[in-house]
Amino acid sequence: DAAVFGGLKNMVDGLANTYQLYDPKMIAVSTTCMAEVIGDDLHSFIQNAKDEDSVPRDFDVPFAHTPAFVGSHVDGYDNMVKGILEHFWKGQERTQIEGTINIIPGFDGFCVGNNRELKRLLDVMGVSYTLIQDASDQFDTPSDGEYRMYDGGTKINEVKKALNAEATL
Repeated sequence: DAAVFGGLKNMVDGLANTYQLYDPKMIAVSTTCMAEVIGDDLHSFIQNAKDEDSVPRDFDVPFAHTPAFVGSHVDGYDNMVKGILEHFWKGQERTQIEGTINIIPGFDGFCVGNNRELKRLLDVMGVSYTLIQDASDQFDTPSDGEYRMYDGGTKINEVKKALNAEATL
């Protein structure tokens, strides 16, 4: 029935299950082709899920519409990055911090090596930076018997502070 009536029930259940099973710091939500065809309203769905106590009211659930029939997977990635930044930056006052930059490397299938090298070079140059959407450690988490949901990555507090960077590349 989700294909006809929309995915609200799935959103309510999915957020509740994810929150209870994995104890995440945030849950990012993006659409699929079917949700876009139907016209599911993610903002309303997330608010309704919070009203039904799937997640706490103040829990971070950034979202983005990522229709498969518009652009490519790169556009969807960009939409999700924008959705996360807007979620944390909207309504916040910006206080520029001189000498700091944000780097958004974009969709990169080789990010494990590329992001590590980029960070190494920036560190050698003494640059104060935030690498937005750093997946280098997440894609390279070892299989050593220790459970780690998502190892590494850009922390939420870093994304919040990135609003104040002098520049974004």
